[in-house]
Amino acid sequence: MKKDFWLYLGAIVCGVLVWAFVSATSGRREAWDSGLYFSVGMPIVCVISAAIGYFEPSRPWRWGVVPLIGQFFWMLLTQGPGNLLPLGGIVFGILSLPSIVTAQIGASLGSKREK
Repeated sequence: MKKDFWLYLGAIVCGVLVWAFVSATSGRREAWDSGLYFSVGMPIVCVISAAIGYFEPSRPWRWGVVPLIGQFFWMLLTQGPGNLLPLGGIVFGILSLPSIVTAQIGASLGSKREK
């Protein structure tokens, strides 16, 4: 359980750092308004999700979702809820699909390592 706490915390922090870095680098209020988010930010999130899935292969989908949850809450903290909050939540859900897939791939490689 203690190990999961640190993995959750690491995934959240990585997601927030990616969002903040892309936002600061691009000068956009919301990171996904920049092409850097999709060309640099999302691949980083996918690699992180795959790495965590590799080391903790049980229920790997969560390692794909947690970084995006961190980004969602960071966006809420820095910009407020706004009138498109429900749509933003849906978009974050859709954006989590590639990182869920890479977490699954990482978990399958991690499971083979243990055998």
